[in-house]
Amino acid sequence: MKLIKSLIYFLIFLIFFIPLSGYSQILLNDIEKTAIKGNFNLIIYGNAFINDPETFIILDRIEEKTLILPYSSSYKYRIYENINEKEVMQIIKDIFHNPSISFIKYREIKNADSSLGFEIKPVYYPWIFGISEPLETTYKKDLDKVYIFIRLNPRVEKQLYNGGNLDREL
Repeated sequence: MKLIKSLIYFLIFLIFFIPLSGYSQILLNDIEKTAIKGNFNLIIYGNAFINDPETFIILDRIEEKTLILPYSSSYKYRIYENINEKEVMQIIKDIFHNPSISFIKYREIKNADSSLGFEIKPVYYPWIFGISEPLETTYKKDLDKVYIFIRLNPRVEKQLYNGGNLDREL
């Protein structure tokens, strides 16, 4: 009986903890905008129309060898190379100059060793889309690249693309 119990615990350990051992974790830490220094490759995702809930900005540090890319069709984003912090701040101001935005959230993208770049997202007033942050992002590292998986919150997606009726059958 003890052997079976021990075997079950061992299998649970294998199932849950061994797959995590090769995983390189990407961390996002809230920062102030004054922490953004240096030169970047600037990635503008979305920005197809005013109040586009899929709009956000990624700053990929040039000096880091790790490349940050959206896992998306190339027509959904634009990349501007070698932009300094002053130009970055002006672009952020121009893109997020919108009365629907409550404030701008700045987050640092880090791995265990160093800072890879920054994520800049607008936080909307809750009555605009029903939630403050309509865009969900997940970061996964693969060798020398970090891929950003981007998803519009399903509730917001239904509002925008199905007439806003959450009870409607698809």
